[in-house]
Amino acid sequence: MEFEKMQKIWNEQKGETMYAIDQQALHNSIGRKKDAASRRINTVEIALMAINSIVAVILLVDAITDKEGLWDYAGAGIMALTVAFLAFFRIRRKKKEDTFDRSLMGELDHAIANSHSMIQIATMMIYYYLIPIGVFVLGKMLYFGASMEKWLFMIGMFALAFFLVRWERKACHVPRQRNLLALKRKLLED
Repeated sequence: MEFEKMQKIWNEQKGETMYAIDQQALHNSIGRKKDAASRRINTVEIALMAINSIVAVILLVDAITDKEGLWDYAGAGIMALTVAFLAFFRIRRKKKEDTFDRSLMGELDHAIANSHSMIQIATMMIYYYLIPIGVFVLGKMLYFGASMEKWLFMIGMFALAFFLVRWERKACHVPRQRNLLALKRKLLED
């Protein structure tokens, strides 16, 4: 909330300072938070679907041209399934957006829901994306053989991705949601 929009008011009866909030400024601030959360979740969903679609096509073309067997077909299938899951997740989330009213609290609830979706995606990225793909890639490397440098590189990349996703969830998405929930509690108190 933009506290510079608050005004001090001296309560003559109680002899204490009170504050008044500009309702329009508060509504605009919550609207901006909702729009930022919507842009963030839309960008993440579309980027993940695009990247996974491209990887699925590359793996499929590689499987057809190199004839390595089921490994590349399985990899392409896994990537295609992640795109389908993300599309399902996105459609379900977009349908829920129509249930929020355009009031101050409705827009705040909308921002909280989008923030929650970002936390869900970050959590799913770890358990249902990075770990299964890591096991698949490392299994393929074990089956076909790989150099020590490639092993170290791949393990390092998966470990880095794992820690970056966890850090982003913990340092960015969870605090945003906490702030929005605190604002909602504060508004419900008054």
